[in-house]
Amino acid sequence: MADRVDELWLHNGAHLYRFEPPDLLRSRPVGLISREELSTSLDIIELHGRKAPLFWIVDLSRLGGIAPNARRLLSERDARSLLRAIVLVGGSFQQRVLATLAIRAVRLFWRHKTHVPFHFFATEAEGRAWVEAERRGHPPPRGCGPAPRDTSLGAAQG
Repeated sequence: MADRVDELWLHNGAHLYRFEPPDLLRSRPVGLISREELSTSLDIIELHGRKAPLFWIVDLSRLGGIAPNARRLLSERDARSLLRAIVLVGGSFQQRVLATLAIRAVRLFWRHKTHVPFHFFATEAEGRAWVEAERRGHPPPRGCGPAPRDTSLGAAQG
């Protein structure tokens, strides 16, 4: 499945991930995400999301894209019940556009009432502050950046 990098980060192909108990999965994709790598990512979500839904922080700064056959995998494997929110951090304007397009594509596959909110932040620190605030059930602390942009999966389009 995945090769160990060090005490904290593991490899999934060229991509890195790390689980931080009790409910945080961090990913650093590098380059193009293949179908096999996305399948492994979904395996990781299933493994760690069994106890409680996960917050998934994804660093977009080195993402090159998602292979078309990998995107189709999302119609075959639905991990929404295992995710509390997906927090996208960093990345260029083009990478954020790519992520937004991927989110819209996923909405076409997952057209059910259940949804996973997506939020964009400039830095991982801002994303982590938002996660901590969500855990406590409070709005994010002042100074952690602009209000997140919610692009919930499964939300009605209109």
